[in-house]
Amino acid sequence: MTDKIIQRLVDPELCSACYGCYEVCPKGAVVIENRRVAVDPALCKDCGDCEDECATGAIEVKRLVDAPWLVEEQLSWDRLPPEDF
Repeated sequence: MTDKIIQRLVDPELCSACYGCYEVCPKGAVVIENRRVAVDPALCKDCGDCEDECATGAIEVKRLVDAPWLVEEQLSWDRLPPEDF
């Protein structure tokens, strides 16, 4: 059985692209490209600063995954993938 990890994701349907999360992330884990926002799992230490800053709740999403979603994958989403994806 594979050990699962918790990954913080940005819900693209809720994100207003205010970039507050980007500005407060102490690890530089928040990535912005073409008004889309993602969290780099290699850099995120789950401190919660981005979640506290997010007025829309878009960055409150945490998923239990076998392997982290790459930034490139996250930036391509119009909506979060289903939990069982």
